[in-house]
Amino acid sequence: MASPYAVPLSSMSPATPPPSGGELPDTHPGDDAGGQFEEHPLTGEWSASPATFLEVLAEAPPGATIELGAGVYRIPATINFRRHVFLIGAGSTRTRLESTGPGPVLRLAESAALALRDLTIAVVNDAPGNVIEATDGALIMERVRVTGARGRRNISAPETPDDTSPEPGYGLVVGGAVWATITSCQFDGNEAGGICVRDACAPTLVDIQTEGGTAGVVFSGQSAGALTRSRCIGAAIGILVLDRARPVLDANICRANTHTGIAYRLLATGLARANDCSDNGSAGIWVGDAATPTLESNQCRGNRTAGIVYRRASGGIAVGNSCTGGAIAGIWIGEGACPELESNRCEANGTGLSYTEFGAGSARGNICAANSLFGISVAVLASPVLEANDLSGNVLGTMVDHRMPDSGALIVPN
Repeated sequence: MASPYAVPLSSMSPATPPPSGGELPDTHPGDDAGGQFEEHPLTGEWSASPATFLEVLAEAPPGATIELGAGVYRIPATINFRRHVFLIGAGSTRTRLESTGPGPVLRLAESAALALRDLTIAVVNDAPGNVIEATDGALIMERVRVTGARGRRNISAPETPDDTSPEPGYGLVVGGAVWATITSCQFDGNEAGGICVRDACAPTLVDIQTEGGTAGVVFSGQSAGALTRSRCIGAAIGILVLDRARPVLDANICRANTHTGIAYRLLATGLARANDCSDNGSAGIWVGDAATPTLESNQCRGNRTAGIVYRRASGGIAVGNSCTGGAIAGIWIGEGACPELESNRCEANGTGLSYTEFGAGSARGNICAANSLFGISVAVLASPVLEANDLSGNVLGTMVDHRMPDSGALIVPN
């Protein structure tokens, strides 16, 4: 029979059809291989060993569930899924699919549905590429580890989020019209990062762990969807939102990244709520270009530069965030950025709110207290609107304002 998959298979006997009475046959395909795999025609359940996996995959009907026992399943080339398949392993530490050939291990296209559970999928060569690619159909992953993707170059940590862009080297790339739900999966050892969401894809990502790479999770294009209760640690950037992407980022931990916990660039929007963006090498949350996200109730503690940074023409709303322990500021605004800051707590930083050259926007009802310098600092060419902020208990004073009288700033007494 013609295989719907890309892997070339040797000739084989067709699967034994069920008898007309509906009973299971006495013999199963693969009996000549020592009974290493068997078919259950009435239930659509199949089982396979490393020696028989490709044969089972070719013979199984659409919608089949294939149980993969413990072992290493070596795949010589990309498997293109064009019909519905459910692969269940014996656990991510016991069942491992690995590819030694170029390209992704698995590719989903042509409106197929692929479900993966309890296994590891890995690339074990140095060719640039992703581990899993999905551009159409439906993808479900649960308790899967994905590792080994290589980029086109040896990626080093970027100086700023400006230096970062999607490229090969992700554990998972989802885009196009694919519908995806990824739950309790781990992505590590991938050079570019864990997951890249492209086009208008809107996946549901829950309880994900990414470690290492340039960015743990990337949303680009016009993508959306939600990333919830996940950990993005040890990368250059925990979560990177680009282009016109607008995801919901809810209750994630983005810590110990060499640059930033969450970064927004270009025209990105969306909502970041109740995330822990602490102990990163520069900022907890970085907003640049013309990005305008809503930042709500995030914890940004102990970041080397500032809890939240706004640069260039960026803006949006920051409300109810806690920014503490930033060496320069709790929230830093400059280079034409004009965010609306409301009811944020900026305590125990260098300065609570720092408006550098051309920083603008508004700050209302924020607590900027117990900082080692000032509650608010305003540069000569900055023009923020300041209203009803608590500036008590700062070491050097409530506020330092370097603006010239004709700078055009509106000053409301604090």
